[in-house]
Amino acid sequence: MVKTKEQDYLTRNIIAKVVSFIAEDQRITIEQAMALFFTSQLSKKIEDIETGYYLESPAYIYEIFKEELGEVYVRLD
Repeated sequence: MVKTKEQDYLTRNIIAKVVSFIAEDQRITIEQAMALFFTSQLSKKIEDIETGYYLESPAYIYEIFKEELGEVYVRLD
């Protein structure tokens, strides 16, 4: 299935906010946060419109991200 412009917009907005949450919580740069996010399984799932993740709030997606990383998700400072 092909993403509509609206779905693409929503997905990109969620990703931007989640990356911002990661950077703030981890006290790392946006670039580091992007690298962390885009190496996760969630980053692949969020691009798949079949999951419906583009309809969820960034805070909810961030919680899924933290759960996915589990014990790996530790402060990097």
